[in-house]
Amino acid sequence: MTTPTPRTAHPYRMYDAIVSQPEAIASVVDSQREQCAEVGEILAGKRRIHVVGIGTSWHAALVGASIMSAGPEAFAHNSFEFCTATPSVTADDGVIVVSHRGTKRSSYDALDEAVAAGAYTVAITSTDPGPRIQVADAGIRTVEQETSSAFTVSYTTALTALAMLNLAMAGSLGDSDNGLAELPQQIAQILAAEDDVKAVVADHQDKRRFVSAGWGANTANAYEVALKIKETSRADCEGFQIEQLLHGPFCSLDPDCLLTVIATPGDDRGRAIDLTNAAAALGAPVWALSNRPDDGLAEAGARVFPLPDTPPYLTPIASVVPLQLFTYHLALARGTHPDLFQQDVSGQAAARVHYDL
Repeated sequence: MTTPTPRTAHPYRMYDAIVSQPEAIASVVDSQREQCAEVGEILAGKRRIHVVGIGTSWHAALVGASIMSAGPEAFAHNSFEFCTATPSVTADDGVIVVSHRGTKRSSYDALDEAVAAGAYTVAITSTDPGPRIQVADAGIRTVEQETSSAFTVSYTTALTALAMLNLAMAGSLGDSDNGLAELPQQIAQILAAEDDVKAVVADHQDKRRFVSAGWGANTANAYEVALKIKETSRADCEGFQIEQLLHGPFCSLDPDCLLTVIATPGDDRGRAIDLTNAAAALGAPVWALSNRPDDGLAEAGARVFPLPDTPPYLTPIASVVPLQLFTYHLALARGTHPDLFQQDVSGQAAARVHYDL
């Protein structure tokens, strides 16, 4: 396996979590295969599936609902909205609650709502979760609770578990060509290209604004990188679905903005090229993450980071890793602490006493 930059070069826990991902994903694939097979068989017989999460786990829910094409129709819900505007849930439904640590209030409350409705409940959470999340009918365990608030490896392993459930519903979790066996090595190869990501940071660390765009399941990763940059660097950033960006928000772009485009296989109606050409006309630089062999993004002016060739249900796992590296190195370059949820900033710490999570 290709070895990424040694961990000792970086003192922060976020980095340790990022570079641990090949081994962590391999561990989840191996240790949770039997459980995912059993859970997937039950979910396949349900009327519909609700995937629920908050924060980064909401982004995981968006990915899960998008990639779960093998079973009943799946819907993504923000945990808070699931509790305050609870959808019609019955015993014929499955509810999957995604929670990094299994300790967030909205996740507990959403699970309580699903249990009360008699739904079949599944918790995708850490190996040592809080007690209330354990009332779910089934548990799929990912990694130990992360000590960095950036939540990286727990996100990619949750996406891995969701992909495994989709494969289980399709009856192909045990197939040798489903892409799971190759995924850890592919993530290691992305990590080995860390210097390429650092070069992008070096060129754009002082930008006024960072905007990301994707479509399909990767829309969630456009949201995710924006969230992580805010948490770790306090920079002005936003994530958009690619077409939504063109319908107004594009007006905020200028040469002092870095645009990141997540361009993966699938019909985008040529909008990745349109967006890149439009940004070039403004003088706004574009960094594109792509595994489309003939996408034309480089010719349109994008700086392209090549992603590995993965099945569609695994692409969101691969595409988020360079975004995590970018987030981490941007925090270092801008002199902020990536692990602390900005609680080392006096104003943020004072504000935090007014709300709990």
